[in-house]
Amino acid sequence: VSTQSTGDMANWNLQEAVSAYMDVHHPRNISLAMKFVQDITIGEGESIPPSTCFTKTWRIKNTGNETWPAGCSLRFTDGDQLSTHTQVSVGPVPPTREIDISIEMCSPPNPGMYQGKWRMCNPAGNYFGDSIWVIICVDVGGVLGVTQQLNSSSFDFQNQSIDSPANPFNMGMD
Repeated sequence: VSTQSTGDMANWNLQEAVSAYMDVHHPRNISLAMKFVQDITIGEGESIPPSTCFTKTWRIKNTGNETWPAGCSLRFTDGDQLSTHTQVSVGPVPPTREIDISIEMCSPPNPGMYQGKWRMCNPAGNYFGDSIWVIICVDVGGVLGVTQQLNSSSFDFQNQSIDSPANPFNMGMD
């Protein structure tokens, strides 16, 4: 080791060393942006029966000028944790593109209002964009279980006659 390089190393301070490390190992944070567009399923305050599993879907948009890089994720950050997942990976998303993100959740067993906050996060762990929420009202009279079952049914309700034997509400009364 030459005296010149030893002297140069002695002149470094901690801040310069950390900055040099970050420049090499973590590229500068590009300007990522995200806007909440709409709830696709489970609107704010929707009534859900206790202990009912459901799929929460949000539509979000990349409103920035940069493609979101691989490694971005939607992360749970605060409130009531209604899912076993604390994050969901989000692939590269080009500017102006809208995407839907879905997470399986379950309502708690006790009636009441519950809310959870989620945020987009870049690969370095920095949050960006709007906070998005799941807000539910757990109520014994909630109808979510029935509506999700009807939505997932393969029965075509719109193209059936009331008198059709395939109609599940036909009681056989002719």
